[in-house]
Amino acid sequence: MAEAGGYGGSGMGGASSGGGQMPQDTAKYPPPADIPTGNDDDVVARQLREAAMREPDPAVREKLWDEYRKYKGIDP
Repeated sequence: MAEAGGYGGSGMGGASSGGGQMPQDTAKYPPPADIPTGNDDDVVARQLREAAMREPDPAVREKLWDEYRKYKGIDP
């Protein structure tokens, strides 16, 4: 029988196990030199960062970094 509440130890529940940091194997393209480490990123900033670091198209990637800069208040 399942545990009370349906939260078994092997369930798909807590998807976040990395302490809020991006897994290292997802970043294919490093951030530009003017982009900070991102340790203080909120959810939106982290999603922009992750999308930019995975984007193979350089033009789209640069637009994503521009959005990240604008969102974080970083002067280009």
